[in-house]
Amino acid sequence: MRITISTRLKLILFILALLASGVLALQFGSTFIPLGVVLAQSRHLVHPEGLFDIKDTILWDIRLPRILFAAVAGAGISLTGLLMQTVTRNSLADPYILGVSSGASTGAVFAIIMGGLGFLGAYNVPVFAFGGAMLAILLVIGAVGRSSSPIKLVLIGMGMSALFSAITMMIIYSAKHEAQVRSAMFWLLGSFSGLQWRDLPFATAVILITLIVTWLVRHDLDILLLGENEARQMGLTVKRFQLMIVMLASVSIAVVVGKIGVVGFIGLITPHLARMAVGPRHEDTILFTGVIGAIVMIWADVLSRSMYAPEEVPIGVLTSLLGAPLFIWILVKHYEA
Repeated sequence: MRITISTRLKLILFILALLASGVLALQFGSTFIPLGVVLAQSRHLVHPEGLFDIKDTILWDIRLPRILFAAVAGAGISLTGLLMQTVTRNSLADPYILGVSSGASTGAVFAIIMGGLGFLGAYNVPVFAFGGAMLAILLVIGAVGRSSSPIKLVLIGMGMSALFSAITMMIIYSAKHEAQVRSAMFWLLGSFSGLQWRDLPFATAVILITLIVTWLVRHDLDILLLGENEARQMGLTVKRFQLMIVMLASVSIAVVVGKIGVVGFIGLITPHLARMAVGPRHEDTILFTGVIGAIVMIWADVLSRSMYAPEEVPIGVLTSLLGAPLFIWILVKHYEA
């Protein structure tokens, strides 16, 4: 079934809103740069051999890669949220429900406080965070075994999350320097600070692959929502399909969390916003979820670096502060008990 014209028009409008958000977001930070100046400075994108000033450095070396990564991260977190809600058949599921964020947090905090591996240098935190996330999901998959029950999957994920959270707190408690504790806590709350152009290619490739694979299996995702028995009767190998989706979502979220820390509520809310915009079919919601997630994350990052400039508010604090009331409103207005 093809996307309807009205849905295409909505998608075009959302994409235009995303592009506009990316341009407008370049203005905000510790130094406000008016839109006219931003557009004037864009000449260096066409003629890079020209003279650069401090505004060029701020715009193209600091803010632009950060905004692009925020868009990629927002789309990735939102897509994994949609996948987790489908696999578990639970509209309250989020990307971290299987303990991925707790495992990543344990790995990152270990690298910050214990020092990690010397040869990794600046990559210690993201590498250990990714390793912790993958360890958590492998343990969950191993514990689930051959079962295809979404309830068992969620409960084991919750247990694994509690285990890794406890380990994380023990590592923080063992810290010998207050600066290490501050660094660990700031990472746990999420931040886009320090992101550079070199951080974009790998994360972008992983999220793009996630989007493509999710789109290719969109009809199977619809079938899975009908229930396990119905899905089997329609020819879907439920356990194998669940495993593939869980691994895909876990790798995606591990890549993002490894770079920016834990950012809550984006992956929980945006699938609901997408369904409100275009309905429940994955053919429609996949693209809308990614685009809405990118827009929301861009503006959350703008608030993060603008509210108390030049200091930054951890982005996880803002997404929770803004996301929790919005999520409650969605439940009150659109869901019946």
